[in-house]
Amino acid sequence: MHKTLLKCLGIVLFAIFLVACVGMISLNAGEAKNTVPQNTQTHIPKYTLSVYQGKLALFARGYAMPVEIYDVYLDSLPKAEQEKIKNGITAENDAEIQKIIEDYTS
Repeated sequence: MHKTLLKCLGIVLFAIFLVACVGMISLNAGEAKNTVPQNTQTHIPKYTLSVYQGKLALFARGYAMPVEIYDVYLDSLPKAEQEKIKNGITAENDAEIQKIIEDYTS
């Protein structure tokens, strides 16, 4: 009877230990997923070449309306290029956007 009681006590203690381990692992896993550096910001490119009223248009960071609209209709371009433009082609500086614009307007 004494051995049976010790076995039961051992099983109960092992079960408690096991539950505690699983709980700690779950808590740590949750923390790792939620850990995000505080100083990260969403990157917004300086320029985006996209479409406005069916034409190529240049959007500058901070402006909802295009800063320039080009006389190039989206449907005159190949399908693959249309998709790129619909998704927005971004550039970080004047030289980069100028090259992209020349590729589509010349």
